[in-house]
Amino acid sequence: MKSLGVSISRDRISALLWEQTLFSSRVVFSCAVSCAEPYGGPEGAARLAEEIRKVTGESNLPPVVLSIPPSWTCLRTVELPVQDLQRAKKIHVAELEGNLPFEDDQILSDLMPSPPGQAGRFLAVAARKDAVEKSVAAFSDAGFRVDRVVTDHASILSAVLSKAGLPEGILLSTLSDIVVLRVEGGAVSRGRQFPPEMASDPEGMRREWEGIAEAGSGAPPVTILGEVPAPLSGALAAATRFTPPAGVDEDFILAYGAVLTPSWQKELGGFSLRTSAEAESERVRTRLRVRVAAVAAAVAAIFAVGTLEVAQWAEAKKVATVRAQIRKEFSEAVPGVKVVVQETAQIREKIQSLRRHRKELGVDSPALSVILSMISRALPQKTNISVREISLDAGRVRLAGEAGSAQFVETFRSSLAAASGPDTVVTVQESRGSAKGGSVRFTILIEKGSNGRAS
Repeated sequence: MKSLGVSISRDRISALLWEQTLFSSRVVFSCAVSCAEPYGGPEGAARLAEEIRKVTGESNLPPVVLSIPPSWTCLRTVELPVQDLQRAKKIHVAELEGNLPFEDDQILSDLMPSPPGQAGRFLAVAARKDAVEKSVAAFSDAGFRVDRVVTDHASILSAVLSKAGLPEGILLSTLSDIVVLRVEGGAVSRGRQFPPEMASDPEGMRREWEGIAEAGSGAPPVTILGEVPAPLSGALAAATRFTPPAGVDEDFILAYGAVLTPSWQKELGGFSLRTSAEAESERVRTRLRVRVAAVAAAVAAIFAVGTLEVAQWAEAKKVATVRAQIRKEFSEAVPGVKVVVQETAQIREKIQSLRRHRKELGVDSPALSVILSMISRALPQKTNISVREISLDAGRVRLAGEAGSAQFVETFRSSLAAASGPDTVVTVQESRGSAKGGSVRFTILIEKGSNGRAS
């Protein structure tokens, strides 16, 4: 499988083609085009696509992970009342509203995982939505299929992770804008970024660096990506220089890091700026999952109908067999005599016994089509709930499925109780949730008896 990592800077757009097989992975080639206008625009994206097609000899381009420059983004540290990263992602935008240099409806952001011991404290990376959407549209028009949009902060971390994990201390990158990331416990605790022009203000840069370096305890080790800013050459004399893996030129570290970000889902927390195109793709995938679940439920219902029909046919055949056996036994016991009363009494006793068996088997239950219709009507509208399995046993109906919350399960149970009538008991046999997936698996039992709830 091949994929492209593309990084945008003020002066050029870089691309790196990565190939991964079952047993190995490698850099196929890398290329770059200079920007006639800042950050390239549609013309730069078109020239990059043409350059890649020349090298590959293919008209269709591989999927792309696009890394946007720090100058398009804002860094903010947010304190949230939740510790789980996925829940934090859903609510963190409210903390950014009113705190960024653009309108609230233009916020496009994601969070980095919080370091150990700092639960609820996250680094948010936000960008202006229309700028990102405009860039994605330019690359799409050039023939690229943009699968994910990240920022250079994520690409820096991804590139460093590909060597030997994140080192403790400070990562300083001058590959595009100047970016400083403080790493603690394998995650980013703080971040700062400056425009390249700040290098022309030596005193200001030294003050900023001292404030970052002294924010923690002791003098942290420093890893440099790119060139050391001249004003900091003395302070960073003992810093470690990051060397990219074999086959990766230093000018393409950001593109290399971008293409590898999907490989570091846990370490980067699945970092991605969700554009309109990506959100629509997720909606399509969700609709497909719902359709698959509906087909599975329909197949289960058809199987249940077939099972009940076979049971009814088998019971009818049993009745005929019992009648024939009684006649045979009576004829053998009293040859030539026909006593209708005795035979009728035996038949009545056998039929009553059979009715008891039919009740135990649930054959005297309403037709399955009626049951399915009742369940369908009872399903709450506009709620995240699905029925994946329907089974019948001794007159009892058991439903199994998933819901978005325990409240949805109780709403479904109440609707079933109302639809089933006063002579039916509807109980929640089992209801357990998944903290990771955010869903509740449930089992509901419908049986005859005095109406009441025993969940």
